[in-house]
Amino acid sequence: MSSFSTIVTRDNFAQLLAAVSGLLTMYLRSALDYIISGPRHAAWDFRTHYVRDMLLYLMMHQTDIGVQLFVKLSNSESQWPALTPGLQRVPQGFASRLVIPTYPLGPLPESCVWASELREVARLSEGREMHAECIVASNSSLANLDGRRGPRAILHFHGGAYVTGSVEQYRPVHLLLSQYTGLRVYGFGYRLAPHSLYPTQLYDAYCAYRHMQALGYEENEIVFSGDSAGGNLALALWQLLQKPRLFAMILVSPRVDIASSRRSWSVNAGADIIRGYNINNADDPLRKLLVPQGRPVDQRVVDLLADPYLSSINADLSGLPPTLVQAATAEVMFDDITEFVRRAKAQSNTSVRYDVFEGGFHDFQFVPLLIPNSIKARENIGKFIHDQIALVDRP
Repeated sequence: MSSFSTIVTRDNFAQLLAAVSGLLTMYLRSALDYIISGPRHAAWDFRTHYVRDMLLYLMMHQTDIGVQLFVKLSNSESQWPALTPGLQRVPQGFASRLVIPTYPLGPLPESCVWASELREVARLSEGREMHAECIVASNSSLANLDGRRGPRAILHFHGGAYVTGSVEQYRPVHLLLSQYTGLRVYGFGYRLAPHSLYPTQLYDAYCAYRHMQALGYEENEIVFSGDSAGGNLALALWQLLQKPRLFAMILVSPRVDIASSRRSWSVNAGADIIRGYNINNADDPLRKLLVPQGRPVDQRVVDLLADPYLSSINADLSGLPPTLVQAATAEVMFDDITEFVRRAKAQSNTSVRYDVFEGGFHDFQFVPLLIPNSIKARENIGKFIHDQIALVDRP
């Protein structure tokens, strides 16, 4: 286990004690609940039960020091500090800091209801720079990272309901993706709500994609990868770019229907780590994403909940690149994702693979503490990419 000196300072010592006390109390409550009532899902062991409770606790009492402490205790280095310029060694890999400038918008789809807002965001963003990173795992054949391009690369769209998440927080995920696929992974720090309303996040994703092209990548050399809300953002950008012929797409527990009332939202509410949407609640992430603070929810906002850019399940999915979708039976979005896959397979003439994992909760693939099926899910991501490479590169 690494030293705690990177998270303990004189100024935050009291916060650290509170975080330790909170985590220990949560652990005891989780253990007692497991002993008395049993697991919240029939497929769970105590480790899964405890990790779920820990993640839910951190989401409800979110502090950087609490999350960092959890990562330290799980013996998984996250390397939270931002990188300095140049190539750096990070645990289990190499990283290079990138600065992404703004790019002018090209022609937008006629069906895009966000066109005017996107142009305004682009105008107001002129001269702005966005932090990004390029990550390569040390076991990869591409470990001689130069910060620019390789034969193919992943552009990852991080999750967090558009209100949380950063490149630094997702560095372990980027390392895992590189470790299992052998590819460079680019992550970018798109702006978050409530400070930045939608479609600011979509414009930032557009700039990240254009920057990869500026580095020399062709569209058929790029893999879009997204988890949770990041999966939605990846699908929204694919629509905005008018269906580029990407090398592949990886969607992990993607958010595909923000207006859903399918059965899994109620059946799995007691097991998953996320809660249902309520745009009438001022603290709801959707409210923060779509409605300026202090303003009421009007009918236009309600109508936008079904927009294909926000609810990918309603998009025209013809022309999808080869796509891997992963979901778990204990997550509230399970029925949404299953229906999305059904529609994608019906509309697209390319391969859409659906991995279902019994008893997993939302985004279980990337939690710091391993639970059943975590390794299998990651291996399947790697196999999917390796199969696509073999298919494309075969003589």
